[in-house]
Formats: sequence, structure tokens, C-alpha cells
Amino acid sequence: MGSNRNTKSAYAGLVSTVTIYIVLIILILIFANRVLFEISSSGSISSLTFIPLAMVLPIFLIATIIFNLIKLLKQKRKKQPGSNFKTRLLIFFTFITILSSIPQGILAVNFINTAIKSWFSSNTEEALRGGLNIAIEYNRSSMENIAAFRDSFVFENIILNSDSTPDSIWRNINGAFPSLSSISLFDSTGNEIFYKSKENNLQIVNVFNYESNTVTRSKEGNRSILRTRKDFLHNGKQIYVVLTILLPENFDQNARKLTDVLKIFTKNRDFQPTFLLSIILFYTYFSLPLILLSILTSFLLSEEIIQPIAHLENAIGRVVQGDYSYRILTHSKDDLANLVNSFNDMVSELELSRDNYVHTEKVTAWQEIAQRMAHEIKNPLTPIKLSAQRILKKYKNDPDSIDTILEPAVDAIINEVENLTELLSQFKDFARMPTPLKESIHLKSLVSEVSLLYSESYSRITLNLDKLEDIELRGDRGQIQRVFSNLISNSLDAIIDTGTVSIRSEIIRKGKNYYCRIMITDTGTGIESKMKKLIFNPYFTTKEGGTGLGLPIVERIVADHKGVIWYESEKGVGTTFFIELPMEDAV
Repeated sequence: MGSNRNTKSAYAGLVSTVTIYIVLIILILIFANRVLFEISSSGSISSLTFIPLAMVLPIFLIATIIFNLIKLLKQKRKKQPGSNFKTRLLIFFTFITILSSIPQGILAVNFINTAIKSWFSSNTEEALRGGLNIAIEYNRSSMENIAAFRDSFVFENIILNSDSTPDSIWRNINGAFPSLSSISLFDSTGNEIFYKSKENNLQIVNVFNYESNTVTRSKEGNRSILRTRKDFLHNGKQIYVVLTILLPENFDQNARKLTDVLKIFTKNRDFQPTFLLSIILFYTYFSLPLILLSILTSFLLSEEIIQPIAHLENAIGRVVQGDYSYRILTHSKDDLANLVNSFNDMVSELELSRDNYVHTEKVTAWQEIAQRMAHEIKNPLTPIKLSAQRILKKYKNDPDSIDTILEPAVDAIINEVENLTELLSQFKDFARMPTPLKESIHLKSLVSEVSLLYSESYSRITLNLDKLEDIELRGDRGQIQRVFSNLISNSLDAIIDTGTVSIRSEIIRKGKNYYCRIMITDTGTGIESKMKKLIFNPYFTTKEGGTGLGLPIVERIVADHKGVIWYESEKGVGTTFFIELPMEDAV
């Protein structure tokens, strides 16, 4: 059978290539962030420590490509199948890779250059500065407005109007100064008289924390607060009034962000040429591994493409040399796989034709042998006859002493006659095997019946039929039963002490035909390599007292049913016999 080891290697190589590609993408992202950060923070690439690490991958890829090129050159010198086609594919893939990389590089650099000009335009800088100025102006105007209202006559008049209630005071103040967020009044001891607010959590704990006629700025959570205190003498009593303005949420953080962004923007704008040059160098540096990775992938893809063709060329050579058992394994579904399957079908048909031819030759030869042997076996019958006559003579001449020779002679004669009769019967069956009388056969039922005959005599050995499917065939029940009886008996005899004989079956397809494949596996001593070509030959046997006709008769029965039989064996491990019977007559 053709091996799919190269296909597995190609898949493993593609998986490794994809892994390297993912690692390369991760490295590009890490190094890109590092480069951009250094340019943004310092305006130059101050640290080049990542370059030695980044050199490892290109060096590895270059070494791998060189190794594959050397391997390809050796294949070309040896004129291995597919080497020239592989070279052309490699040149084609490399050309396509470089041809596609150059426009991508130009497009990427132009895109980055355009983006940089857009990012660092004067409009962007003006927008950032305008936003920052708005924030500064808002803060300044808020402080000035609260201070101006605190010192205004309107505010003093509202507070000193003793006829006003707290609600009317708050309402009048809001009308005069809508930006105010809260107001708090305290007596001379610092106790709160009343508190009004637009927002929650603006109440003051200690009025004396705030200096009179001074605007203070504080922060609570993510909010900034402006407060100012005004002291009044009302009806002879000292009172303190605190006004509060609450700035927008995250006002300080946003203003700080605007300041930081403006600084970074200004620095990057000044180093814009350096930034663009760094990007170009960065792209060039990391595009090299991508190109090398593409070339390495082209090696793997070309290997995958030419393997079926190389296998076909090799297989044709094997068939020409007479090896009709060679098959090409493929798991793909493409056109090349169809070509491979067609080749396998053709070789199967050739093998079947050759087997039939060989079988016909063997049968013809053994018909002659069987007829000759039937004649030669008659020769031992003459001494047997003479022994019987001697017993008779003894009986007539000296009947009193006949006991001394009668029983041993008769037993010997009977044993010889039985052995000769059995031998003649087997030769007769082999020479004139009747045409199979086909009927419906349930495989599992038939094998179970045969196995039952041996289960008690071989109790130390396990007969396993768990994987034997109940397949229905058509065949001569007696002949098929004889096949399994012989093979199971041989398997059991091959096991010295304890072991297992397993019988399993499956339906397979060869070309357009389906076959039932039966496998009989034992854990016995196995067959020595020097004997493997002899076991189907008549007269050959390893059993004491065996005739050497069991397996030739089995082979004859299988062939008469248009099937094939073969075996695989390893000394000390065991033997497996394979039988394939056609399913075209299956019910």
C-alpha cells in the first residue's frame, strides 16, 4: 500500500507555518506598540533591544528555506518524480508573493503618510488649543462671576432683607445669579441657619474652613467646586453666607487630558519625518519574515500538490514490476484524488484478473497431481492385502496361535486404510471440487456454529466474535463452513498455552464492487518468513500427521466463490487471515 506519511508531514508543516504566522503577527503588534510609544514619548527609538529578538524568526525561516532548497536540489539530481514540477511551482508561488507584497507596501506607506498629515494638521492643533482655552476661560470666568456676585449690592440687599424667608432668598438669588449651585447661612457660632441647593451633597460641614471674601477651589469625587464666604452684620448679629458653584463633571480631568494631548500632539508633529521613516523601516523589517513565510508555505503547498502525481508515477513503476498489491492512500476529495482512486480501481481489476489466471494454472496443475497421487496411493494397498492374507493363512494352519498376530495386524491395517481413504478423499475433493451450490448464509450464525465445536476442546483459548457483523451472503454453506473450520482449527493449534482468536468482519469497496472482508486473528506463534510462500502449496504442513491439503482446499473454495484469501504474520506475535467475498450476490 502507498503510505500517506508525506501527506501527514505536509499537514504538520502547514500547521507549524500557521503557528509561526500567528506568532509573527503577535510580535508585530508588540513591537509596533513599542515603537509608537517610544516615538510618541521621546520622538525617537531610544531602545533597540527588541531587534536581536526579532532577528531570531527571520534567521530560522531563512535556514528552513535553505534546507528545503538543498533537499529540492538533491531530488532534482536524483531525478525523483515531481521534482521539476515542484521547482516550477516554487518559482510561481515566490513570484506571486513578491508581486503582491510590493503594491501592498507602497499602499500601506502612502496610507500612513496621508493619515499622519491628516492627524497633525493645523486644524487639529487649533481645535485642541481652542478646547483647552475654553476650559481655562470657563474656570476663570466662574471664579470672577461668583466673586463679583458676592461683592454686589444685589446680594447684600437680598441677605439683609430680614422680611424674606429662606425660600424667597434662594429664589431671589437664583434670579440674580442663575449659575449658583447652593447657598448656606450660618450664625455667629457656626450653626447652620438654612441651606438651599440645586444639587445633592453640597452641604458645608464647617463654615470656618473658608476664608471671607476669598474664592476657594476644592474637589469632591470627580466634581470641582468653587466656594466663597461673605460676612454680614444683621440686626446686630454676625452671620456667614457661603456661595457654591459646581463645575461640570470631570472638568479637571478633561482639562488635564486636553493639556496632555496637546503636548503629545506638539511633540509628534515636530518629529513627524522621524515617525514616517520609522514606520517605513518597521514595515520593511517585518515584511521580510512574511515574505520568507510565504516562500516556505509555497514549499509545503507544492509538496502537497505533487505528492499524488509522484505517488502515481511510483505506483505505475511498481505495477510494471509486477506488484499488483500496491495502492495509493488519499483522504482528499479533489480531482487528483479521483485520479488516484481510478488508478487503485484499475490495479484492483488487474490484480483480480491475475489472481484468476494464477488460480486457473494452479487448479489445472493440481488436477493432474491429484489424479497421479490417487494412482500412486494404491501401491500401499498391496502390502495391506498381503497382511490380511497372512492372517488368514495363520488362521487355517495354526488357529491356536493366531491371537499373537491378529489384533496388532488388524489394527495396523485399519489405521492405514483409514489414513489412505482420507487422503484419497481429500485429493479427490481437491481435484474434483463440486461447483458451489449457493444459498443464503448468515455469516455470524455460521461462524458461531463452527466456533462452538471447538470452544470446549480449547477452553484455555478465548474465541472472540464481538466484532463479527451479521452480514448475509450467498454461497455453498458446506464449503464456506469447511473454510472457517480449517482456519479456526489452525489458529487454535497455533496458540501454545493461552491466547485469543478474534474473528471480525466489515464491508469494503473496491472500485465499483463491494466485498465482505473477514479477518481471523490469533495470538499464536506466527509463521516463519521462510515458510510464508509455501503454506498454500499442497503437501506443505507444519502439523505432525497433517496432509498439507487444508489451506489449498480453503484457497480453492474461496476462489470458486470469486473471492481472495491472504494472510499477514509476525513470528512470536500472531497471524491474521483475510478473506474477501464479493457482495454482488448478497441478498
